[in-house]
Amino acid sequence: MTAELVRVDNVSKVYYQAGLLRQRARSMVAVRNVSFSIAANTVLGLVGESGCGKSTLARAVAWLDPPTSGRVVVSGIDPGLRERSQMALFRRTVQIVFQDPYSSLNPRQCIGESVAEGLRNQGVPRDRRRREVARLLDMVGISPNRASERPHRFSGGQRQRIVIARALAVQPRFLILDEPVSSLDVSIQAQIVNLLVDLKRELSLTYLFISHDLNLIAYLSDEIAVMRDGTIIEQAPAEQLIAAPVHQYTRALFADAPVLPEPRSRSS
Repeated sequence: MTAELVRVDNVSKVYYQAGLLRQRARSMVAVRNVSFSIAANTVLGLVGESGCGKSTLARAVAWLDPPTSGRVVVSGIDPGLRERSQMALFRRTVQIVFQDPYSSLNPRQCIGESVAEGLRNQGVPRDRRRREVARLLDMVGISPNRASERPHRFSGGQRQRIVIARALAVQPRFLILDEPVSSLDVSIQAQIVNLLVDLKRELSLTYLFISHDLNLIAYLSDEIAVMRDGTIIEQAPAEQLIAAPVHQYTRALFADAPVLPEPRSRSS
């Protein structure tokens, strides 16, 4: 049995809004008591309609917007302890790739500087950073000769490749992929998905892949979790959940989807 890499226990995220004049303070529960685990070198697909809390959960798990309550542990590292050494290690172990590659890159920085950001923060010498940036760009299908160019010179698909390279620079074990291809043309989406599959295999990565696209979720995932109104209502191995969903909402969600592809070989 594959060892567990990620554990999320009873994570909730609540946003508070101060009351005006005599109005009471208000709260909005975006994520409620979510728990799941992900085995090393596997993909958990998280699916749900827009507004169900998927991206909020992603930011909470990545500790970009820490949960109001609950616990996140990745590779034995608990950022909730708020120890500097633990947090620094967590930041190297966990990386996130967002939906919009246009807003993920600083337009004033050349892409080589963006990719090298994590290496620079770790104190990696300049010559080694330059070599590593070239290797990473080549790995994601961008010519290292273009490292001095700025983001506006690249297409949306190329920018997402650059963002992925930046995430890989610190050698993470766990990638959170929050709708990473939904803003791209359909013709480009398959190229990025295939790149992610290849990188997972080559680098022994673990993914939380978030999408509203059931075809992508079915293709990529070893296990699928279905989210609705801030909670996970059903979770099971991909083949099982696709073949025989239990929850009425999941059945309706899949019934409205196009014909789902056969899940890819789990050996890949």
